Amino acid sequence: MRRLVGFLVREPIFEIQMMGPRNNCLILGAGRSGTSLAASLLVQAGYHGYKDTFPADEANPLGYFEDADVVAGNESILTPVWHSPRLFFSRTLKRKPDVRFTGGAWLLDLEPSQLARISLKPRETERFTKLFARRPFAYKDPRFSFTLGALAPLIPQGTLQLCIFRDPLQVVESTRRKALQSGVEVSQKYCFSVWEAHYRCLLEHHRKLGGRWLFVNYWQLIDGTAVSRMEDFLEVRLNRAQVKPELNRMQAKGHLPGNVAAIFGKLQQLSIS
Repeated sequence: MRRLVGFLVREPIFEIQMMGPRNNCLILGAGRSGTSLAASLLVQAGYHGYKDTFPADEANPLGYFEDADVVAGNESILTPVWHSPRLFFSRTLKRKPDVRFTGGAWLLDLEPSQLARISLKPRETERFTKLFARRPFAYKDPRFSFTLGALAPLIPQGTLQLCIFRDPLQVVESTRRKALQSGVEVSQKYCFSVWEAHYRCLLEHHRKLGGRWLFVNYWQLIDGTAVSRMEDFLEVRLNRAQVKPELNRMQAKGHLPGNVAAIFGKLQQLSIS
């Protein structure tokens, strides 16, 4: 966790748009999928996105827009699951990377069947109760893919779920680069498993928890066609000038594994339904 909280940026004050936010929102999606861009739009619209966050860098030139306390809380919730000797032994046998000490729960490839093992301790319940009390919030963290079910009893009623997804080939390449910055070398095959895990778990949460969800393809966000849908969904005015085509810097070619292609197709279907 030291790497996670090494440098923080204090919350800036943004000009609230003509129509302020009315609903709480969680921004969901695998890391490197465009969730930071979505979060930046919501923070500029007047949502509370963070108190302390991580500074912009080459990977995220606009910033991360993640609350450091949310990240630490989700890491804490997931620690008993992925630090367990049983799972560590299983991962070692399968030659999966050891990401236990890099704040790397976003690099997990958990199965939906493992979600039932995730629960909250009293300190985590207290932490998120306080976080969810600051409204209207728009919290973003890829780890929500795995913790959303455990957190559901604490999430205020009517909270909206904004799920961002991106071409898996682009996400995989970006994930490999970002993981390497933390000293973790991950294969393309493993990164596909990570992408698949995030969205299989999110689709399971969507099925089980219900509520109001909006699925947005990163390309639709970059070209601006999704902004109107987001405004209607959130009932808020967004700053379209923030969305620029040059933000899409990652190019990737190749073929998707069949199971990944199937999930990507399902997400695309949900984004136009």
